[in-house]
Amino acid sequence: MAAIKSLAADECKRIDDETDKIRIERLKTMQGEAEARYKAYARYEVARIKADSNREISVYEDSARKKITDVRNKLCDDVFSEASEAINKFAASPDYKNMLLKSAKEIAAAFPDGSIELYLCERDMELSDEIKKAFSQDCKIIKSNDIKLGGIKAVDKKTSCSADDTLDTRLANQKDWFLEKSGLSIEE
Repeated sequence: MAAIKSLAADECKRIDDETDKIRIERLKTMQGEAEARYKAYARYEVARIKADSNREISVYEDSARKKITDVRNKLCDDVFSEASEAINKFAASPDYKNMLLKSAKEIAAAFPDGSIELYLCERDMELSDEIKKAFSQDCKIIKSNDIKLGGIKAVDKKTSCSADDTLDTRLANQKDWFLEKSGLSIEE
């Protein structure tokens, strides 16, 4: 009886040891699987959070860039509005008439044999006769609603060449220079 009990106790111990060994192996396997799932989930969540953050940052950057662009455009418009006012004051001065006649002479020199059409703003139409004197050939003067600040635009009907010496164009050509030199550029 003692031998059977001892044999049964040994068998129970062996079964318990084997059960513990199987339980430990399964526990390690389950821990490994759980750790792999946790790491995969953590990588997924980190990637999702980064994507969401990047999307939010992009929206904020776009909004900030738009605000900065709006401010820059307003400043530029204000500067060019004031410049237009200063040009209008200049156009009312005697110096403007001299500039206009000088411009007419330069255009006449550029188109000595052409059939010229000159375009002037309404205010400058009163100087038509004086402007025509700069040209050796007959020229036609036309009122242009496109010219707001003043100056002369010319088209040679024979060659289809044109010259634009309007204050409007001169001012418009300064816009890129102004944005470049003013420090109002928007960079990434």
